[in-house]
Amino acid sequence: MLAAVALLVAPLVGVALAGTADPAAAVEEPEATPLTVRLDSMTPAVLPRRGSITLQGSVTNDSEEDWDDVNVTPFSSTTPITTREDLALASQTPEQTAVGERLDVFEPIGALAPGETADFTVSVPVEELPISGDPGAYWIGVHALGTDVAGRDAVADGRARTFVPLLTPPQARTASVPVSLVLPLRQAARRAADGSLDDPQLWVDLSAEEGRLSRLADFAGTAGSRPLTWLADPAVLDALSDLGDGNPPLSLEARPDPGADPSPAGSAAPSGGSDAAGVPDAAASERARTLVERLREELDSRDLLTLPYADPDAAALARRRPPLLARAAALAERRAAARDLTGRAVVAPPSGFFDPDLVDALPDDQGLLLGDQGELGLPPASTLDGRRLTLSDARTSSGGPAPVPGSDPLALRQRVLAEAATQVVAGEEVRPLVVTLPPRWDPGAAWRDADFFDGLDTDWVRFAALPSGGPAYDGELPYPRSQEVAEVDTDNLRSAVELAGVGRTLGDLLTGEDDVADDLLGASLQAVSYSARRLPRLNVERADALAAAARGELGRVRVTGTELVSLSSGSGDVTVTVVNDLDQPVTVGLRVETDGEVAIDTGEAVQLGPGQRSTARLPVRSSDGVHEVTMQPVTSDGAPVGEPFTFSLRTSEVGRVVWVVIAAGGALLAVMIVRRVVLRLRHRSWRERPTDPAEDLL
Repeated sequence: MLAAVALLVAPLVGVALAGTADPAAAVEEPEATPLTVRLDSMTPAVLPRRGSITLQGSVTNDSEEDWDDVNVTPFSSTTPITTREDLALASQTPEQTAVGERLDVFEPIGALAPGETADFTVSVPVEELPISGDPGAYWIGVHALGTDVAGRDAVADGRARTFVPLLTPPQARTASVPVSLVLPLRQAARRAADGSLDDPQLWVDLSAEEGRLSRLADFAGTAGSRPLTWLADPAVLDALSDLGDGNPPLSLEARPDPGADPSPAGSAAPSGGSDAAGVPDAAASERARTLVERLREELDSRDLLTLPYADPDAAALARRRPPLLARAAALAERRAAARDLTGRAVVAPPSGFFDPDLVDALPDDQGLLLGDQGELGLPPASTLDGRRLTLSDARTSSGGPAPVPGSDPLALRQRVLAEAATQVVAGEEVRPLVVTLPPRWDPGAAWRDADFFDGLDTDWVRFAALPSGGPAYDGELPYPRSQEVAEVDTDNLRSAVELAGVGRTLGDLLTGEDDVADDLLGASLQAVSYSARRLPRLNVERADALAAAARGELGRVRVTGTELVSLSSGSGDVTVTVVNDLDQPVTVGLRVETDGEVAIDTGEAVQLGPGQRSTARLPVRSSDGVHEVTMQPVTSDGAPVGEPFTFSLRTSEVGRVVWVVIAAGGALLAVMIVRRVVLRLRHRSWRERPTDPAEDLL
């Protein structure tokens, strides 16, 4: 309950920073405060002409000493901020700078031990605020003051503050500022050497009831029918699906259809928490499956922008490996389509920067979602080289002022309202506000108290779809040298290309339906993702380990035979056996490498079932001598698999000489036989000649 009593100390009078404010005149207070004040709720979200405004939050003692007689005192500025430029300056005001006058009222908290937290509610009649009543955006917030061993003074021991707009009724009715909110679904999903999620506990936490991804789904659900745009990486949904399926290792079979019943591996998961092998318990798996479906329904019901799969560093790939970026975009489209999701492909660097010289290297129909870097004169929607270009409002997206985190739902809501109000007050042409939340935005535990969407329902703010079209962009897209230096380096690119290549080979080898090539391509892209900029070496190690494991699978398809083959002539047969030790059917052929003097007909590729082998006699033609012959198992596309088999082939002319000698001896024998027969016939004819009768009469 609010106690309306006079403070024992003099009120602290500050300045409301505006375009004419003098920063040097601000009262500087210590940078660190022992008490941390959270501002979770403010109702209404705009200053009413009559009635009260209520602030709710908490105070935490983050020091190592006790604090007594802690009070929470509201404050506000006296004059409003009336331009967007001044609002941008105000949002950068240092935490310790005083920006308003405290009211002569306070809410008692009492004593706080180290680490202790107490909630507060302060309700202030609007007529008691020291505001001038002019339209614009005012500072408002609370200070926490207490007593420690050094006593009590007028310096705030903790503070929280934000902006609150005030417009006249005619102003509120004359303009309506469209606000487009872009909600990111991004998270690195590195894979271990067996293809399972590298850090399953992280995903268990993300999908917990109060996990970041669960909060995102809940937050989006409160938007109701208001337009909302998702910026999604399909790899996040695949990771959650794997968690729901028990975090299995890489499978050589096809992925189950999204939404199908969980596999036995997932349903048979132990029930006592995640084990050392990375298998989530049954409850965690069920939560992940439920979250996937909730997110899928959210993405299906909203405007969807699809990131390339695994959120790769688009500038680095466009600069050095454009084909890999095109494969990432195609994979994202396939994985989204598998969940019946259709989105517009975009490149959206977390920094908001992209090298304009690389635009032509992007895949076809790839749009860009970048930041305007605070340049208010740039159009929020235009085209660049025929591509859709959308510029987020960097100033508004930065959220509220310190010490409250700028992306806190309440701070962000009030910044949007203040930005819209200053546009109305300035009487300028209405400019749409495109607000893109941080890549790994967490609404926080108290996001429901902020009443984000309902609080933005005012006469001069309306939710709208992301603006599109517009004229050709005629400005310059900045790309600082620091951004180019930050791009993933050649080691990451090398690891990604090698793993993607191994995945394609393994996919070509398998005969049945499978998703191996896509799964390993997705894992390879993690090594060149924007998140890999922070941990490049770790991502290289994970990709290389998975590539080595995949090569091990390729090595289970092999060819064997005799290490020494002898031919007694220039032609003959070689007997080899092709072995498939995988649990999946494969289609495998043979490629022969020789010195050019040996020709072996390997025939057509053969299909082998799981654990099968096939023996074949291959025709050989060779010149005389000893030749080294290497037989390499290959896919139907000719990509090598497994280890090659090398043998020696020896060919000699001795066989021909032997046959010549045999033929000559045979011919000689035939001649001798014929001669002997002829002689015998002649001799027999002489002995059997008849006697003349006339000779007997003599």
